[in-house]
Amino acid sequence: IITGAGRGLGKSMAIGLASQGSQVALLDIEEDILLHAKREVEAAGGQGCAFSLTCDVTDVENVNVAVKQTIENFGGVDILINDAAMGPQYFTKDFTKNTPKFWEMNIELWQRVLTVNSFGPHVMAVAIAPYLIKRGWGRIINVTTSLDTMYLRGCGAYGPSKAALEANTRIMAQDLEGTGVTANILIPGGPANTRMIPEETGFDRAELVQPEDMQAPICWLCSSEADKINNKRFLE
Repeated sequence: IITGAGRGLGKSMAIGLASQGSQVALLDIEEDILLHAKREVEAAGGQGCAFSLTCDVTDVENVNVAVKQTIENFGGVDILINDAAMGPQYFTKDFTKNTPKFWEMNIELWQRVLTVNSFGPHVMAVAIAPYLIKRGWGRIINVTTSLDTMYLRGCGAYGPSKAALEANTRIMAQDLEGTGVTANILIPGGPANTRMIPEETGFDRAELVQPEDMQAPICWLCSSEADKINNKRFLE
């Protein structure tokens, strides 16, 4: 299961895993982009390798249904990749120059970003962990951000939400120790070429981390070669 799989890093990781033979459930809140993503993933991994579901990761009932449907469709579930997130672009279009103060930001938006980026992955993990533990093998991989971005002024709740997710991943990993299920963090090694970096920032898109750069590390983390890797933070 990959959340935020409709575009950007999530879609690219889904393509990478499908090309290696995985069956992938694509979760996102936008049905139209999910359909496009599903076609791209199936082009990489073959007809029927992808299953798309609209899902709000902050809705407990919605998440439980998505996990159940994935299991029914594929006969089981082994891996959760939490990539769904609201980025800093919701607070400012140019976080290199226009850095609003924390007291100037919309408080409801701040709370929503925190909920999507830190509570959402927790809801997903809670829903899937019992299945993984019962099977005695599995992965929970949470996508966060670099420390430079985590502490970047003007970006609202984005940094704090990712810090919370990192702390929670460490707790997950310790709780899962000895079960055959691991929890790790994967981070793009710099600003990524996604919609989280608006054109107004002036970044050279070619110099950004490209979504396909995440494919090799995610495939390795999901492989048996990473069976003993737990409670680690990988910066790609």
